[in-house]
Amino acid sequence: MQKIIGSILIVAGTTIGAGMLAMPIISANVGFTFMTFILFCIWFAMYYTSILLVDVYKYNSPSDGLNTLTFKYLGNTGAIVTAISMLTLMYALVSAYITGGGDILRTNLEQWLGKDISAELSAVLFALLFGGIIAFGTKIVDLGTKVVFSIKLIFLCIVIGLLLPKIETQYLAYMPNNSIPVLATIPVIFTSFGFYVVIPTLVKYLEGNTKQLKLVFFIGSILPLLLYLIWELTILGNINETVFSRIIEENTKLEGLLKAIQQIENSSIVKTAFNIFASAAILTSFLGVSMALKDYIKDLGKNKPLIHNNTSAILLTFLPPIGFALFYPDGFIIALGYASISLVVLALVMPMLMLTKAQKEAGITPPFTQKITFSYLWILTILIILLQILMAINVIPA
Repeated sequence: MQKIIGSILIVAGTTIGAGMLAMPIISANVGFTFMTFILFCIWFAMYYTSILLVDVYKYNSPSDGLNTLTFKYLGNTGAIVTAISMLTLMYALVSAYITGGGDILRTNLEQWLGKDISAELSAVLFALLFGGIIAFGTKIVDLGTKVVFSIKLIFLCIVIGLLLPKIETQYLAYMPNNSIPVLATIPVIFTSFGFYVVIPTLVKYLEGNTKQLKLVFFIGSILPLLLYLIWELTILGNINETVFSRIIEENTKLEGLLKAIQQIENSSIVKTAFNIFASAAILTSFLGVSMALKDYIKDLGKNKPLIHNNTSAILLTFLPPIGFALFYPDGFIIALGYASISLVVLALVMPMLMLTKAQKEAGITPPFTQKITFSYLWILTILIILLQILMAINVIPA
């Protein structure tokens, strides 16, 4: 039971990260009604495809990694496409978390020690301090995630508890004048359910127990959905859309969200609770993605002892993102701009293709409901890729 709870928290902890912090910012011009609809549609797609990949494992060993499965069912081309998508996405995320986590660590160390610390040193310290947890395996990440997720949940509840009673229903009734802001949020919201990367690790951890895995991915994904909805309800229901948009335009990133929250409840308790929640959100996502990246690298090099051993896998997990975070941070910022396309390939396209091939080889006829759902997933896939391209060429605002 402890492994199931730990696995649920790894899924939820990996999901509830920087995306949750960005959500009220990108939804300021969208409104609660449309955000609720978008969140539910994307949650369903991500939960459903996680179950598709679990079903693929019915025909394979729980120890098989994603590279092994894609090579088996989709050949060398499929494995290469998956590898590029997986490594681009996860290296970009790990680098971003090292940079963001380092900034938070530097701020706190400067307050405690009263000395200025360079951004480069704080990034390396963050990677060494928390990246070292990954070296001890999934059980330790499980334990660490339970602790940090609990802290995150406590301080999120404090923020929500102080702000929820102040909600004004007229703010929740806001509807956008056109569809552009609504469409622009879809790729970002999609990446906010990026728990797909931990699926192979948890399949191995739970020894391929299909019943347990389906429970883990349902509860582990629906927890973030519920928290996202409560979070959006709390923020969007407390501040006028025009005022919120002006604050966000004047103060980018998390500073804008914090200023918006302080306008609702300007107290040191809210500020401290929000900062601790933001730190824990980044840390749980960092642990989940780093663990998944290490396991994927080990699977890539399973026939190469020099890569497959734990030490080499750890070095390959952290050295590239540390290097980019220190010497070329814009490189991974650019990659993050296309994260939704990488995740679409990994989380929507590949599970559908692999399960279809596995069922065909096993002589199983897919049920009609699967065909209908696959149609929905293909429409969502095309929509997200198209929107990301339009944002990249500035046809619609990013």
